[in-house]
Amino acid sequence: MSGYPVIRDPSLNRGRRFTSEQRNDNRLVGLVPSGRPRTLSEEITRLLTKLKPLPTLLRYEMLMAVLHRDEQLFFATAQANLPKVLPMIYTPAVGDACVNYSDLEIPMRGLWIGIDQKGNIRNILDHWGETAEVVVVSDCERILGLGDLGAQGMGIPVGKLLLYSACGGIHPNKCLPVVLDVGCDRDDIRTSENYIGLNQKRVRGPEYDQFVDEFMNAVVDKYGTTCLIQFEDFGTRNALPLLQKYRDQLCCFNDDIQGTASVGLAGVLSALRIDGVPSTLKEHKFLFLGAGSAGLGIAMLIVLALVREGIPEEDARKQCWFIDSRGLVYNGRANVTDAKRPFAHEVPENVKGVADKGLLEVVRALEPTALIGVSTIRGAFSEDVIREMAARNSRPLIFALSNPTSKAECTAEEAYTFTEGRAIYASGSPFAPVALPGRETKLVPGQGNNSYIFPGLGLGVTISGARHVPESMLLVAADTLSKLVDEEQLAVSCVYPDLNSLMDVSAHIAYAVCKEAKAQGLNEKPVDHLDVKTIRHMMYEPGRGEM
Repeated sequence: MSGYPVIRDPSLNRGRRFTSEQRNDNRLVGLVPSGRPRTLSEEITRLLTKLKPLPTLLRYEMLMAVLHRDEQLFFATAQANLPKVLPMIYTPAVGDACVNYSDLEIPMRGLWIGIDQKGNIRNILDHWGETAEVVVVSDCERILGLGDLGAQGMGIPVGKLLLYSACGGIHPNKCLPVVLDVGCDRDDIRTSENYIGLNQKRVRGPEYDQFVDEFMNAVVDKYGTTCLIQFEDFGTRNALPLLQKYRDQLCCFNDDIQGTASVGLAGVLSALRIDGVPSTLKEHKFLFLGAGSAGLGIAMLIVLALVREGIPEEDARKQCWFIDSRGLVYNGRANVTDAKRPFAHEVPENVKGVADKGLLEVVRALEPTALIGVSTIRGAFSEDVIREMAARNSRPLIFALSNPTSKAECTAEEAYTFTEGRAIYASGSPFAPVALPGRETKLVPGQGNNSYIFPGLGLGVTISGARHVPESMLLVAADTLSKLVDEEQLAVSCVYPDLNSLMDVSAHIAYAVCKEAKAQGLNEKPVDHLDVKTIRHMMYEPGRGEM
């Protein structure tokens, strides 16, 4: 029997790392160069050296090619170098990759299910050939801050699942990325000669709803009721309604709404431990720029945390305020959607008078302690706005969470410079540490990356066999993450742990989620025997013992 099947299987292939014994046992002699077998550490170093001088898209292409032929090398490289590799395979590189997806030279990965296959989805799932414990699905209408990219958005489900494995230790053969191709409303993408999707406008209404419903039921039929389905980058008009429809029926969650909420709340909870920041949640007032699904998700989880502290829900909601494209959201304003209505509060005339005058005037009127950007408007947190926050707070919370980097409301340097280093800053994309005149140590911006939350959440859900993902799981995930931020991080104003610790972070979150699943009576699998150490040992780590 030939040794070619081993070389051609990315989960088995080790390239030049096959030992002499492995080459003999697997009939690989002659199929692998006869020189000295390389070590995994040598190959990781070699790969990183080759990646370093390449531009963003070529790095992405190279890494996807490595993934296709050698999973051990790909994931071992990522897990040993998370701060370096995460930006290459997810934010911010994945944004460029999706914009150019139709023209990239990368192996195909995942399932594209077109609206033209309505009625046939269950059969298409059989084409996958693997089992699945986690499915990430997108209709690609709102890719990061880039908008409708149609079927080119596959980079997002693929990338999320790479992080489930690299950061959460879920085996890649249990992960299924899916694009529901219902069309694209951007002519420049849809009519491109190389476009990989259906050349038609987006389908909406009952036909869309029936298509999504068929997909959800097909996944449950194929993979069971405990298969985790993650909604990713659906447009605002569909994201929250789909979550509300299925959250109590199936094992699902929306990372843009709930994952972002959990990591956002974790950053706030961490900030409460920093000197000069009011130390209880009830002392804060939050002003959100942007009233889409991400901002609403963060606000709803903040409300849940406040209610847990004994604040009546109606009062808790009044601590969260929103500015949308029409200005401040308040009770009595025209064009307030049902989703925003719980945060449309009564306002005095002086506030109403500046409601449409811009962010600066609203900050002056409301005097928030925390400014949270989910608007995808670069520079929306201007120097005047940041200075106003600093004038009213000794340690203002300024979270510019929009992705990719080009859409951030302000940079770390701007936030620190305009507040004389007093800001507690977090962003959605990575920013480098900032040195300010007169300070001995650099300030370290926290990256409010959802990879702190969803891999551990998914791991806990799959280990426990949870039937649903209640909000309480997102709350305990946020609690756990905030407690893992050490004093050294807080001392440099960083509200998230070191990215190098992501595997350990995921193990702690998974343990908390397992306990919550049992407390809620949702677990289909036993969890009493689990602890953090046991979960950490269970996690997929292909380089363990070989580095």
